[in-house]
Amino acid sequence: MNFLESIKSVLKNVLQFDGRASRSEYNYWMIFLFFIFLIAIEVDPPNPVSYRYLNNNDSQTIDLNSSEKQFLPPFESRLFSFAYFVFLLPTISVTVRRFHDTGKSGWFILLPLTIIGLVPYHYWTCISKGDIKKNAYGKNPLNNVSV
Repeated sequence: MNFLESIKSVLKNVLQFDGRASRSEYNYWMIFLFFIFLIAIEVDPPNPVSYRYLNNNDSQTIDLNSSEKQFLPPFESRLFSFAYFVFLLPTISVTVRRFHDTGKSGWFILLPLTIIGLVPYHYWTCISKGDIKKNAYGKNPLNNVSV
């Protein structure tokens, strides 16, 4: 599955949580999201916020010229926030289908909320191959070749 086919497939199957998604479909979707979010941050950059401002309630002003560390929270950008919430449901859907492809339940999407869950989460979604044959969640999406 190439890049454009993956994007079309994810957007077409926004509300489909059953079935399976191939590794290439998931990885191309994540690359697409990375570039969408990067463009959103570049077009509408967030306002810099000082650590001092967040930690001290007495200070009401932000001195952008100070030597204190500053960070850019992405949700301070309206365009990033909009893009994030628009693409949230398709991302959840393709992730659930990706777990189904590896033979795992869709509830494994909650794995990063545990202490050690981030490493297995990324292993199963980005790296591991899906089941070659039909599993409990459907047939292999790579075998859907039109002849």
